[in-house]
Amino acid sequence: MGGKQGVDLKILKAIFNITNSIGSELELDKICDLMVEKIYQQVNCNGCAIILINGNKAMLQSEIGFGESIEEVEFSTEMPLIKYILSTKNKIFIGDIEKSNFKYSIPRGDLTTSMMCMPIIVKDEVRGIIYLDLKHINTFSSKHEYFLNILAHEISVAIERAMAYERIKILTTKDDLTGIYNRRKFDQDLNEEINKAMRYARNLSLLMVDIDYFKKINDEHGHQVGDSTLREVGMFFYKNMRNTDKVYRYGGEEFAIICTETDRENAIIFAERVRKGISEKEFISMENIDSGGSITISVGVSSFPFNATKFDPLIKYADDALYKAKSQGRNKVVA
Repeated sequence: MGGKQGVDLKILKAIFNITNSIGSELELDKICDLMVEKIYQQVNCNGCAIILINGNKAMLQSEIGFGESIEEVEFSTEMPLIKYILSTKNKIFIGDIEKSNFKYSIPRGDLTTSMMCMPIIVKDEVRGIIYLDLKHINTFSSKHEYFLNILAHEISVAIERAMAYERIKILTTKDDLTGIYNRRKFDQDLNEEINKAMRYARNLSLLMVDIDYFKKINDEHGHQVGDSTLREVGMFFYKNMRNTDKVYRYGGEEFAIICTETDRENAIIFAERVRKGISEKEFISMENIDSGGSITISVGVSSFPFNATKFDPLIKYADDALYKAKSQGRNKVVA
């Protein structure tokens, strides 16, 4: 009896240490990395992973002990193992994988023989899975189950907290009117991208974009039409970006686009494509207006390291180029 209490106290102490280590953490990546590391150390398993579920997508979030073998696994909510947990919300506890129906649907190395999966449930939905495997048959015990069951609950609380934090973070980085990133996010991202470009000797370009005669649109047709136009322009930019590029509402009718790993020449080509695309687009907000639903933009381009290598000079060069584009008749790209 005393021995069992000693083991239970040891488990409870381990749980306390793990939950304490993630108690103040708000970033989902860090929470999962910490959990995987601590579980791996405590259980002394062959491999440990956390798989997160988002709608009909399953994604490996954190892992330790698998090496390259897990990189070959394409996770999906249709995988028998994941599908079973999603439909039943039950744990899976297998003493001999060779005799299991899940043999070919788990991220295992050749030496793995025992496996355990514990669902991470947030608001009655399976939002993730803790996966462990071991080298020996029937290695997992009821103590492992007890340990993981409590940790799964703690992770679910931490994930819910991280999701709430992410929602708040999104609200503070998005422009209320257009739904794209705001000036605050632009300042943060441009600083980060300049540092990356400097560290890895990469190109970086910045486009400053202004809607031509926007004040006239507001004055003659009202702010409601102006707001709708801003939303449409912002969405056009968003839909026509590469995955690595980001668009921001910089202020008023001005937008900024950060083009990573893009030199001056290619930035100009991209800016021309955007300018042409806007001029040819029929804007719903402008369809009952004399212009026939069309607007134009002026674009200023600056590039790292061609024009500048620091935050303020890079913006100033793009702003100056934008001013030249507008003073030269608008509907132009100047670099």
